[in-house]
Amino acid sequence: MLEAEPMRRQEGARGLERLLPPARARWFLALSSLLTAVMIGSTVSVLEELWWEETYTIVYVVLAVSALLELLPVRRLLRLPAQLLAVVVVVLQLAPVDWSTQPPQAGIGETIRAGAELLHPFWEIALAVWVVYAMFAAWNRARIRIIGFTTVNLLVLAISDSFTPIYLWDSVAIVVFSGLVWLVAEHYAGFQQRHPVSWRRLLRYPLQLLLPIVLVLSLVMAAGLAAPEIPPLLKDPYTAWQESRGLAVQNFVGDKGIAPASSKKSAKSGYSRDDSKLGGGFNFDYSPVMEVTSTHKSYWRGETKDYYSGEGWKASESLNAVIDLSPNTEIGNPVELTKAETVEIGQTFKMLREDKFPVLFAAPSVLSVHLAEREDGVRVRILYDYGQEKLIPDPTQNDYPSSYAIRSEQVVLTDELKLAPAAMQGSIASYFTQVPSKTPSRVADLAREITAGASSDYDKAKAIETYLSTTYPYTNEPDLTKKKSADFVDSFLFEIQEGYCDYFSSAMAVLARSVGLPSRWVKGYAPGSGTIDPEAMMRGGREAAERVDSSGEDTYTVRNSDAHSWVEIYFEGYGWIPFEPTPGFAFPYASAAAEEAPEPSALPVPSEAPQPTEAPTDAAGPLLPRWLGWTGLGLLAAAAAGFAFLRREQLAALWRGYRTRSLTAEQRIVWETERLIRSARRHGLAKAEHETLREAVERWSGQRRFLKQELSEVLALFERTKYGARPATREEADSYAAKIRELSGRLRSPG
Repeated sequence: MLEAEPMRRQEGARGLERLLPPARARWFLALSSLLTAVMIGSTVSVLEELWWEETYTIVYVVLAVSALLELLPVRRLLRLPAQLLAVVVVVLQLAPVDWSTQPPQAGIGETIRAGAELLHPFWEIALAVWVVYAMFAAWNRARIRIIGFTTVNLLVLAISDSFTPIYLWDSVAIVVFSGLVWLVAEHYAGFQQRHPVSWRRLLRYPLQLLLPIVLVLSLVMAAGLAAPEIPPLLKDPYTAWQESRGLAVQNFVGDKGIAPASSKKSAKSGYSRDDSKLGGGFNFDYSPVMEVTSTHKSYWRGETKDYYSGEGWKASESLNAVIDLSPNTEIGNPVELTKAETVEIGQTFKMLREDKFPVLFAAPSVLSVHLAEREDGVRVRILYDYGQEKLIPDPTQNDYPSSYAIRSEQVVLTDELKLAPAAMQGSIASYFTQVPSKTPSRVADLAREITAGASSDYDKAKAIETYLSTTYPYTNEPDLTKKKSADFVDSFLFEIQEGYCDYFSSAMAVLARSVGLPSRWVKGYAPGSGTIDPEAMMRGGREAAERVDSSGEDTYTVRNSDAHSWVEIYFEGYGWIPFEPTPGFAFPYASAAAEEAPEPSALPVPSEAPQPTEAPTDAAGPLLPRWLGWTGLGLLAAAAAGFAFLRREQLAALWRGYRTRSLTAEQRIVWETERLIRSARRHGLAKAEHETLREAVERWSGQRRFLKQELSEVLALFERTKYGARPATREEADSYAAKIRELSGRLRSPG
């Protein structure tokens, strides 16, 4: 009985060992699981335009929880059910479903079915992400698999960054850094397995082990970040093919404003997605976005922002006042225009692509919205934010109206308006006169200097507008090497002194606020091209543009290059009045003689101008969605790259065969010998110009004694071919090439 107890303990210990994963490099397995989650989380950013914020939250939490559960010291068969249960809990907790409003179901099956419908598509996406993670977390163990997985992620990000407006280089940097860390960890894990005693000795000095790793990784990443941006030397094949057919490559929504300030020219013009950090530069993208048929030429406003942080603009949530618009809803101007004379403007918008914008566009200020009826009868909900005067497509629906009609009201410039005070009543005024305390005082000093001779608030605003448009040149590639100040406006006014609309509009808003004029930053689109040649209008300058009669119905083609930002200043009794400080642009103000706007129709009049960038349709059926096509192309390229990597030796042999196909056996041996000399030089075994191959090989044999026999065989065959009477055969050349490849692979090792 006494001996049975130790036996039971030993049996219990063995049972516990069966539940635990192998002891070899357990830290490496845990790190691999975490890095797999990091890479997948970085790569799903390519779906930015397709997923909602709630979807991203669920996916990131699923990846994080699954990676943490991988750290449990139990067998994988026990971890997988725990991860699946965690996925279910995450979806139930984070999916935007109000369970309190759901009626009780009769049975368990009905409850599950109803829950699955409510949680669609969140549970499918979460489950798919978890399956992908679980598969690769178990697969990514060997070095070649780590390299392949990293390569696939980089290819997907690089292709998506090239062909979509999404700025993905942050994700690329994360994947590159994770891959480097992963490869270093794999090297040390292999060292631990092969040399456990030496590994334990290394662990006694952790600083000496980690310091070189941190130093090397830091140098690599710092070099990548500090490297100057170089424009591409060659066009990608798709762009070259499209342009050869006379077509332009579309840039989807466009991404001006996404590029970091450190980049001079790494984005394309278009409606910006994030204005919290302005700066950088962009390329002009002339692909069409929409057609606007309007009774009056105007700017097409998207949204306004009130808070200036010193780096960019944000909208204060406390100003939001969102309502749900039903079809044909009368909104009414949120500002009391007690003294203003106004003109109504009717517009119809036809979107030329399927991308979903965060807002709907309209001439300021919106009075009513009319949506065209959808074929499936589903009503597209539209929200209206009174505080920001912004039309918002329903964020819970992944849909954007293909056409809509707007009726707007625009204030006419009169002599009375030019004498009105720019003042707001109540605490709301503080939102539109806010300037960061850290803004250098020279900005306010300049504002007071510019407006010193103005007799009214309107004259002050015009003085600032004129100063900016006549003092600083317009460029889409500002020289950011001159930037020293942390404040965006200060650096523009006193250091960079050139820029595009975001620079001029931000500067005017801050300068106006510095002298007490309530202002807000506005972004949207300039009018676009109609019947008047915009280049001719630009050549005529601001005065010529203002002389253009902007009344009368016309259809305007709005392109990504028309994305724009400007300023609105509030005048008591007249509301928000637009100002245009950017050189070469002029806001088309309404005139009192303009006719009343007729009720707009739901469908705009199509433009007669050809649209070269429209994708051709096929008689057999509609084309695939753009995102599906690019995703398929990315996956195909990634699969091809992975196949090429796995079959690299066979492909290298085919390439060598192709290069040497026209050589005789003797020429092939000479060619292979030259390859050996180049390979030896790379590994510290140089051949001097005055040396014969025999002299070099004899010296190499002393430096690499373990290769003396192989070097002698190669030398003998070379000399027999070069000096012998019998010509070499193709078989001898193949044998010689094989010896050269084997020898080249061993030259790198000193013993």
